Amino acid sequence: MPPHTIGPALQSEQFERIQDFWHRRQQLTQQELAQFYQRTIAALAPCRPREAAALGDTLADLRHHFFIEKVLGSDSTSVPIHIGALFLYFKRFIIDQLRKLPEGGGGEDDAACHLPAPDEYAQALRDYQLTPQQVRTAAETFITTLSDDLILLLRHCGCGGMPVRELAEQIASAHYHGGKLGLVHKQQGDAASAGRQIVQPAHRTTLLGAWVLNLLKLRVGDSLSAQDIDAAQIVLDILCLAALNQHVEPASTHPNINERPTA
Repeated sequence: MPPHTIGPALQSEQFERIQDFWHRRQQLTQQELAQFYQRTIAALAPCRPREAAALGDTLADLRHHFFIEKVLGSDSTSVPIHIGALFLYFKRFIIDQLRKLPEGGGGEDDAACHLPAPDEYAQALRDYQLTPQQVRTAAETFITTLSDDLILLLRHCGCGGMPVRELAEQIASAHYHGGKLGLVHKQQGDAASAGRQIVQPAHRTTLLGAWVLNLLKLRVGDSLSAQDIDAAQIVLDILCLAALNQHVEPASTHPNINERPTA
């Protein structure tokens, strides 16, 4: 059976199949299980968390272990709502592996659904007198100030990579609200690209830009360093996890997968 890849023409169909298999994963036939595995591994191919570099396993091995342990081996009824959520599940799995290392300490807490931060996250935020948990708490408070429409835009477009136009029928003036929110997207192969965008002058007065700068105690007119950009990306990552845990009526449109997995 040839491996499943995700191309532009099959984006919605592919992820819907993953969601369907995920719902029925305890009752799948052997053929369906093989398809579920191949589709999930293919969907994860563009996701290359920087934290994985601290582990000895290859990304291919980590994807395999994630599927066995966190997809098939989990009793959770939670199903990723879009490709961005799947990427965050995978990233959380990798961070959990870091915490299991002798230096990491701690353990998993799937029910709490917090973002366990590796040492590099804690160290980067410490320079701004912040801890990962403080950022998570601030993110949850920030989200409570947003309307349901803005939360949907944040979850599906800011965190999931869905084009704003796909929510145009569900959200009135979706592009206007997306601009007001200050949506940014990670670029393939550039882990800090969203952080770099959110602190650019054009974004500093948006809701997200102003919140990130205020949290990091940076002023709108400041000249920002590479360290500031990395910290902004960490804040956005934690915000996305908090946003994806909010109970908001899901978007009725199909998820969008913008990248073709590498061979």
